[in-house]
Amino acid sequence: NPNNPTGAVYPREILEGILDLARRHGLMVFADEIYDQILYDGAEHHSAAVLAPDLVCLTFSGLSKTYRVAGFRSGWMVVSGPRQHARNYLEGLTMLASMRLCPNAPAQYAIQAAIGGRQSIRELVAPGGRLHEQRDRAWERLNEIPGVSCVKPKGALYAFPRIDPKVHPIVDDEKFVLDLLLREKI
Repeated sequence: NPNNPTGAVYPREILEGILDLARRHGLMVFADEIYDQILYDGAEHHSAAVLAPDLVCLTFSGLSKTYRVAGFRSGWMVVSGPRQHARNYLEGLTMLASMRLCPNAPAQYAIQAAIGGRQSIRELVAPGGRLHEQRDRAWERLNEIPGVSCVKPKGALYAFPRIDPKVHPIVDDEKFVLDLLLREKI
């Protein structure tokens, strides 16, 4: 939350409903919150871990989106809640990370600088900011195309258009994309 690929930002009530389902079924929560600071038009991010301290919650984030350094491959996972219910799972994750993952040493310094508050994405997502303006233009242009509609994204970096099959009878999406690439020389 915000959602990839729709750009939807789920309100607190929806998240609480999802968390209630997790409670009823004894599930761990995996929360991808990498877009938590890329919000538009007053949308609010609600963290699953904050809303459900009684559930085991694995929250994922990183530098690639908010701090625009995708090439650094720098991310993290925070585990919250009553860990005793997921001890074996977490031990398995630790073993896997120890065997297969190694840190990007220069990026470790970037994490400290980024989280330390020296940089912010706020001016980019505010009205007049580059990301805000790009989101608005993409949304406007998509909605100008006959047979294409799009809800204005409230967060993240994506727009998810609906293509009316009555106007654009696409049978094979892969063929459609390849034909478009060839025709428009994209």
